[in-house]
Amino acid sequence: MLFLNSVRLAPGVRSAVAVAVSWGWLPGAEVHAAEVSALPELQTVFVSASRMPQLLKSAPIGASVITSEQIARSGVSDANEAIRKLAGVSAKTDLSGGREYRLDLRGYGEVADQNMVVMVDGIRLSENELMPARLSAIPLDQIERIEIVRGGSSVLWGEGASAGVINVILKRGDQAISSGRVSAAFESFNGHDLQGSGTWGLGDVTLDAAVRSVRSDGYRDNAHYKQDSGSASIQWAHAGWRIKGRVQQENTDSGMPGTLSFAQFAANPRQANTPLDFAKTDETRSVINVEHKVGAWTSQIDVGTRERQSRSYYVGSSFASDSTSRNTQVSPRLAYADNWGAIDASGVVGVEAQDWSFVSGTEAGKQSSHAAFIHTNLAFPSRTRLAAGWRTEHVEKEGKSSAVIYDRKNHLNAAELALSQTVLTGLDVYGRWASSYRLPNVDENRYTPLQQALRPQENRDRELGLKWAKGASSATWRWFLQTTRDEIAYDPMAFANTNLDPTRRQGYELEGRWSPLPSWDWSATWQHVNATYRSGANAGLKQVLVAPESATLRTTYRFNERQLIDLGVQYLAAMRFNDDASNQCARKIPSSTTLDARYAWSDKTWTVAVSGANLTNQNSYNYAYSCATGALYPEPGRAFKLSLARQF
Repeated sequence: MLFLNSVRLAPGVRSAVAVAVSWGWLPGAEVHAAEVSALPELQTVFVSASRMPQLLKSAPIGASVITSEQIARSGVSDANEAIRKLAGVSAKTDLSGGREYRLDLRGYGEVADQNMVVMVDGIRLSENELMPARLSAIPLDQIERIEIVRGGSSVLWGEGASAGVINVILKRGDQAISSGRVSAAFESFNGHDLQGSGTWGLGDVTLDAAVRSVRSDGYRDNAHYKQDSGSASIQWAHAGWRIKGRVQQENTDSGMPGTLSFAQFAANPRQANTPLDFAKTDETRSVINVEHKVGAWTSQIDVGTRERQSRSYYVGSSFASDSTSRNTQVSPRLAYADNWGAIDASGVVGVEAQDWSFVSGTEAGKQSSHAAFIHTNLAFPSRTRLAAGWRTEHVEKEGKSSAVIYDRKNHLNAAELALSQTVLTGLDVYGRWASSYRLPNVDENRYTPLQQALRPQENRDRELGLKWAKGASSATWRWFLQTTRDEIAYDPMAFANTNLDPTRRQGYELEGRWSPLPSWDWSATWQHVNATYRSGANAGLKQVLVAPESATLRTTYRFNERQLIDLGVQYLAAMRFNDDASNQCARKIPSSTTLDARYAWSDKTWTVAVSGANLTNQNSYNYAYSCATGALYPEPGRAFKLSLARQF
């Protein structure tokens, strides 16, 4: 996509400045005693995709859940890495050498992060700019689980949920206990990661706090990365009431090494083409959650605010920018769960309001949205589950830049219908139909073919799935078809953002988990997606920057109650360069296969671990702008990490 906002993740293709420039050890969380426990049975895993907890096994959706135990055992650095390595979600390089990889749920390539909604406890992190949602600063010790729901989900989560939703659920502090943890990791590329966290139980009140300091010179020249973050929360629970307040602060400073040509990559993939470019971000988030349960009814309200100040500098083009964005979200709702005789009934009805503003020099943007939604679930004695939902939303977008001025109002609707049936003990089949939508953001509306605001994007989903579970072993197969009208994307030939001709994404997804022994776990994922144009000048052609195949394979072996080893392999198939919409280039971005491993020793107090990423030292890249010259962003090479943690 094309834009001029100063964000540290700006790809060359998305910015006139960055395009001009392109032409001319990671921090980790440690394990503790919990990581030697076996995985919970799938039947006990819940998801909140309907804004009410429901069993993953019988929910009529394509969902994956990453538990806190899995996160602890794998030693991943942050939530973004957990989603990539543990759930098998494909992703593109963080272009500033940081940790905010752009996640791609169902083959949206360059605009994947704009086609999914990312949340923490129901509050959106997704941006109204061309930036990925910032997941790296969320303390891993405070994560209860990460839910990944694939497919159009606008009924409950609003605009932008075209490919799905990622919801990070934090721990609720249900027990009046106190604990603490400190850790230090020392990594390749002169990196270190220092963390501390604590939880204090005081009867009905629970307090927690976390701090983190990350430093790294980065794999490439001018890929330094500095991040300082801290968070604190207070929870009170009593007699059906639960109130939680949370504040998080994050400061990030990173270099932007720019793209490399094919020749430069072959000679030295660690060099920088833009040795002086940099970006800085300061961000503060605050959230208040209030919940009250009386009998079958639960009333809830979430209020969240976010303020971000960003500054970046592209030296080669003498372009600098300072911007400030603010966002406020209010979401009250009423949920119901009870038995109607032999029928289990649940549902939620609510409204949402969001206000967002952006200022950068003489440029400015605003978005205001107001929505109402309803979603119901019915479970019958025949072990049939029916889910249905509807949403209506009014959105007003205003923008002012040197290229375009607009004030556009849209009224959008979304719907969903799903049916699940248990056919055998442990085996369920489901079908789902849904509609969803997304709107162009402030960056996308800056440069358009006719200097006018783009039209909303509309999606239609169909999905069929099979779910099998027995004890700690499980398997899921999903077939999906999504058709899109007025897809919002960047056209490199027109050097502008535009509404594409009709497109289609079709494929299947496999997930499996197997435990041949109580001490030995295997997991695997596979996604095949065929993203093409349905009509127009490119009818039948493949979309760019979409890997048709991606897969992961992981195994964890516990030698005893103190020692374990975790191994993982990730595969990403070859894909079209970003400027190859015509599919005429014989060259493709090559496929890649990377290996990571970790050994950990822990007792009730201490954990010592050593791990390695990209152990085969494969020179690879998964984002490249030009088929002719490369303009590519290398992936990091082999890296090692030694870490020590103490739990109190």
